[in-house]
Amino acid sequence: MNWNLKKPLQESLKKGTDENIRSRRNEEIADIVDRMPMTFGRWVAIAVVLFSVLLLVFGWIIKYPDTVTGQIKINSTQSPVKLIANTSGKLRLMAIDTGKEIRGGDYIAWIQNPAKIEDVRLVLKLLFEFNPNNESFNQYREYFPEKVSLGELNMKYYSFFSSLMNLCNYEKSNVFEQQAKSLIEDVSGQKILLLRTQEILETTGNKLDIARKWLKRDALLNQKEIVHEQQLDQVKNEYLSSLQSYQNLQKEVSLIHIQISGLENKLKQLEIEQQEKERQMHLDLLSSYHDLVDNIKMWEQKYVFKTPFDGRVEFLNFWVDDWFIQSGEEIFSVVPRNTNTIGQVLLPAAGAGKVVPGCKVNIKLDNYPYMEYGSIEGSIASISLITRKEQIQQGSIDTYLILVDLPQGLTTNYGELLDFKYEISGTADIIVKDRRLIERLFDNLKYRTKAK
Repeated sequence: MNWNLKKPLQESLKKGTDENIRSRRNEEIADIVDRMPMTFGRWVAIAVVLFSVLLLVFGWIIKYPDTVTGQIKINSTQSPVKLIANTSGKLRLMAIDTGKEIRGGDYIAWIQNPAKIEDVRLVLKLLFEFNPNNESFNQYREYFPEKVSLGELNMKYYSFFSSLMNLCNYEKSNVFEQQAKSLIEDVSGQKILLLRTQEILETTGNKLDIARKWLKRDALLNQKEIVHEQQLDQVKNEYLSSLQSYQNLQKEVSLIHIQISGLENKLKQLEIEQQEKERQMHLDLLSSYHDLVDNIKMWEQKYVFKTPFDGRVEFLNFWVDDWFIQSGEEIFSVVPRNTNTIGQVLLPAAGAGKVVPGCKVNIKLDNYPYMEYGSIEGSIASISLITRKEQIQQGSIDTYLILVDLPQGLTTNYGELLDFKYEISGTADIIVKDRRLIERLFDNLKYRTKAK
């Protein structure tokens, strides 16, 4: 056979065979598809619909909160105070141990100086009981000691003591009151003399009127030559004598009035001098009193460690008597008692706009792992209106200051009561809003829709 004819024939047979096989396979697949059971397709459709419905239902039901996280420190409404040495010197301790309860104003220790601490405390106690606005000071004559050792306060104390003694001596001597009493007696005597002189003047005036009548009568009789000239002269003489007595008495009454006015003016002037003297002495006393009190306060600030409020004293080192301390060194700390616990949060500005007062806060403290002790619940009390710069490793960020109320104190959700320590740090998760799961799924779609 011709090989040139055999080859195309073989290729044609092979091609026909492949087409038959492919046709036969398509028929089998179509037959399988046509024979697919309708029940399975129905269940698949139902499952898809049910899954979509469940997704929508649980997406609507399930919701969990958005949180904003910040760093928190636990403190109290009244912070502890550290007492710092304001001068260098040897430390002298009172009989107070670390951890002891003390009252506000108690001395913890002092720095050695020329003043005797007992004398200073005695004078301070007396000054506290002393009232510089009293009207009488004789009761304080032996109240303050004459000999004290107050170091740099000596001049101020003795200036006050001198002012007080001047007032006491003034009240005891009563110089102005005695002078006033004498002037009042003189005025009273002059008034009595004036009254008697006026009575004599009135009598003399009556006699003068009678003498005037006799003179007029004898003058008429003399014109009629009934009375002799000699008798008329005698009547004139009596009249002139009465007139002279009357005028002298008037002059004496005027002089008595002048004397009374002079005495009353002296009495008023004396009262003014007395008031001015007393006012000046009171001013000197008040000035020296307040100057002494102010200088004692300055002395206390310089040399004394004094508690500012009730609380517990904590030693910041193992102090002993005669230990030399340096100015500016922290010596003691006073921890207040019975204060409310609060949280102080530094919240980054990013996302802080969602935080409002009243938001719930879950607090996890670093000192107490929350997996073991639980977390503390609180609520936002206030938020600062402006931000402050806070330094971090990457630079600085803007933060808001937030105060957190702790209604349950330091009791966790596990029922554990944690010990309070100042400035315990931790993490605050602020729950700003509960959002549904479906809302979160469509956040991106909402953003893109609103953006257009």
